[in-house]
Amino acid sequence: MNQGKTSVVLTIDDDQAVRESLANFLEDFGYEVLQAGDGQQGLEVFAANRPDLILVDLRMPRMDGLQVLARVQELSPQTPIMVISGAGDIRDVVEALRRGAWDYLVKPIQDMNILLHSVETCLERARLQRQNLEYQQSLEESLEKLHRTQKEMIQSAKMAALGDLVAGVAHEVNTPIGVSVTAASFLAERTRQLRELYGKGEMKRSDLEKYLALAEESSGSVLSNLERAAELVQSFKKVAADQSSEEKRVFEMKNYLEQILLSLRPQFKRTPHQVRMDCPDDLSLDSYPGAIMQIITNLIMNSLIHGFADGRPGEISIKVEQAGENVVLTYRDTGIGMDREQKERIYDPFYTTTRGSGGTGLGMNIVYNLVTQTLKGSIMLETSPGQGAVFYLTLPRDPDRVVDVSGNPS
Repeated sequence: MNQGKTSVVLTIDDDQAVRESLANFLEDFGYEVLQAGDGQQGLEVFAANRPDLILVDLRMPRMDGLQVLARVQELSPQTPIMVISGAGDIRDVVEALRRGAWDYLVKPIQDMNILLHSVETCLERARLQRQNLEYQQSLEESLEKLHRTQKEMIQSAKMAALGDLVAGVAHEVNTPIGVSVTAASFLAERTRQLRELYGKGEMKRSDLEKYLALAEESSGSVLSNLERAAELVQSFKKVAADQSSEEKRVFEMKNYLEQILLSLRPQFKRTPHQVRMDCPDDLSLDSYPGAIMQIITNLIMNSLIHGFADGRPGEISIKVEQAGENVVLTYRDTGIGMDREQKERIYDPFYTTTRGSGGTGLGMNIVYNLVTQTLKGSIMLETSPGQGAVFYLTLPRDPDRVVDVSGNPS
């Protein structure tokens, strides 16, 4: 028995007796039945009422059942159609099913319960298809929303990292500037004192010699400290610009890694950890330095936050080797390592073991996506508890001219 919303069934048959028989039977089970005497009229009724199910004969004047099938498939492919025909040729059955019929019954129908079962089955199948489509659309919308949220969180993480970089460099620059100001102030005071002696006619040769020695020492201190500050600022400007840019350009790998490590030096200043870097002097890439910067930064922060979480003095080493048209970057730390679950989930978005300490769980997911998508490379991890972690990154020197990066580094 039909339950819930009344389903509407359209019968299309040139035999009025057949139409009436079908209508009377289905109405007894709670269906609303519409009728049409040929295919053309059936399409008009369909367009005006959009029934839930169509029962159609094959042999009719003006427009036959196969033509109705084809037209309904164009207008509403999700609408179920059952063919009920006295034409029992197997070729008609095959052609009707090929054109989109959901079921096929031969007239005269000897057992009307078979008709009822077929009607209920088609309507239930259509309901499930609609439900699945709604679920699929909902999932697609949820997935799109999740992707947007993930992109926003990644951008927030990048900006937070940039903020930390700014704060660290500002603090680091403050020291040489402070020394320069002190030296310049001291020299200004000695200049004032020497001017007073000169004005009184009391300046001796020894006073001038002391002043010149002091001026040379102070100016040297000011120059070296301001050069140091300028070096930090230039490093920050280059790295920060690359971090916020997706521009592809040619750059020297060793020089760029040195700039990255220089910009990250404030992160190591109050730790016992050491960083070593080994890279050929003449190795150049035509790639995305911003991606390289984010990868190295996230790997180092992962080591500082997770690898050395127990406070042990640690060592980070970065080794770069050329392998044909690829480079192999080996990043190694001597931290606490990872167990099997952590290793398997390390690249999952939002996975973190330091949720309460500000970890977003996006750092290593960003690394994986940058390596595999932006740089067209591969990444492999070797780790175990207490044994540190080693990341092998195989990267094309030019991502637009990718060669095989699937092989494991030696």
